[in-house]
Amino acid sequence: MIYRISGPFNARDMYGSMKQVALGNIFDFKTAPGAETPTLHLFDISAVPQMDSSALGTIVSHFISCRNKGIRVVAVAPSPNVIQLFKFTKVDTLIPTAETIEEALGA
Repeated sequence: MIYRISGPFNARDMYGSMKQVALGNIFDFKTAPGAETPTLHLFDISAVPQMDSSALGTIVSHFISCRNKGIRVVAVAPSPNVIQLFKFTKVDTLIPTAETIEEALGA
C-alpha cells in the first residue's frame, strides 16, 4: 500500500479541512473481504518539502498500529527538512527510509 503525500504536511493545513479526531485516523484502512492484508505500507513523501510535529505524529501513530499488526512501514524519499525532523525527534530510529519506492519494495 502506498500513501502519496504532496505539499507541506502540517497541522494548519490539515486542521483547516478536517477535525482533529479524524486526522488521527487518516491512514486507517480496511482490507476487502477475502483480500490479503498488505505487509508493507509506504509513505511516498518525496513531494513534501516540510512536515510539522502533528503530521509526524499521524505517521508515527500509523507506524505503531502497523507494527502491532506485523506490517512494515517505510518513508520514501524524505526531503532534507523532513529528514532533519526525523532525526531531531528520533523517528529515524523507528521508521526506515528509502530513496525510491523500488528500493523500499526490495528491502
